[in-house]
Amino acid sequence: MRSLPLRSIWQIVSEINLAEIQREIEAPFHLLIAADNEPDAEKAAARLSSPTGDFVDPWITVTDSSGTGLLSHSTEITPSSPANQSSTAQPSLPSPDCALLISNHPELSPALHSLQQALAARSIPSLIVVTGPEAKRSDSAITRRGEHVRVAITDWSNQSVARVAAALVQIVPAPLRLPLARRLPPLRPAALNMLIQETSQVNASYSFTTGLGETVPGLNFVLGAGDAIVLTKNQLMMAYKIALVSGKSGSPQKLLGEIVGVLGSGFLFRQLARQMSGLIPVWGIVPKVAVAYAGTWAIGRAVTVWATEGQKITPELMSDHYREAMEQGRQAAKRIVDNARRPRPASNAKKLPARTQAISSRLLRRVGKRISRLPPRKG
Repeated sequence: MRSLPLRSIWQIVSEINLAEIQREIEAPFHLLIAADNEPDAEKAAARLSSPTGDFVDPWITVTDSSGTGLLSHSTEITPSSPANQSSTAQPSLPSPDCALLISNHPELSPALHSLQQALAARSIPSLIVVTGPEAKRSDSAITRRGEHVRVAITDWSNQSVARVAAALVQIVPAPLRLPLARRLPPLRPAALNMLIQETSQVNASYSFTTGLGETVPGLNFVLGAGDAIVLTKNQLMMAYKIALVSGKSGSPQKLLGEIVGVLGSGFLFRQLARQMSGLIPVWGIVPKVAVAYAGTWAIGRAVTVWATEGQKITPELMSDHYREAMEQGRQAAKRIVDNARRPRPASNAKKLPARTQAISSRLLRRVGKRISRLPPRKG
């Protein structure tokens, strides 16, 4: 990877569809929160809407388990036809993107269980939250048949809200994960952490792929230049998403320009990547992958503290984040290489010429040996 001049960074910025990213993150969502007692649902909705819990976001529908008080939406979940209705027909309810079901007992009430089944039948993910004294029971957090995820909390303290938020982020459909976090601040830490990890993993995997190609004479210069462009674009897109999810506003160009300005020397990590990856063929692949992961993670964390806490990004801060991420980067490099070394199904292997398979196998064995010889992290 090579460090890019500022004019090249702005050229990359011009190729990113900032308006589309903004539309995606500002997309509407519908979260249904239900409980046997509606005040319990209202409390959960308020605690997830803001850190102070003083209002309920308009994209949240609050109801009791019977369906009373549901808001009117254009699309509803209803029984398929009147002929199929029975005395145990599921309640009519809006079609949410996901749901949070609050119970004061590990075993759901008939009404709440009926609601959970209606959601499951339509593949709408739901999170069961068991609250109160009964949450201390050993079986309170064990999922039952047809359930997605359960969390047991005794109260709605900040720590409990963080646990519920993290579980909710896990089940939300991927396209709505960031829009949900933008509207509901308590969900932001979990959503942003997932975004940073995913982008770091993508950049590490890309770096590994091009690293293998750079062992071929004549390709190292071309692929090395491509690395800087692709990885930088991914990092800038990640940083822009972090800013939007954190509540930053302004025109796309102005906001991303502010991000590039505050990052400053954060991009210097590519100089280290260039030095490490240019040492010896094959030996350079492992540190290159680790640096691609760690550098992306460090930028993500730095932008997060700037966007959420207003903290200034300094070279010292970037160095701290980078050192913290390097061990994660080494582990990511090991996982990627180990996965690549695993035998592929015979149907896939036959598609490659025998000579190509042999070269690839020898190369991966050499990389694996190098990983096993890496010195342990100091400090």
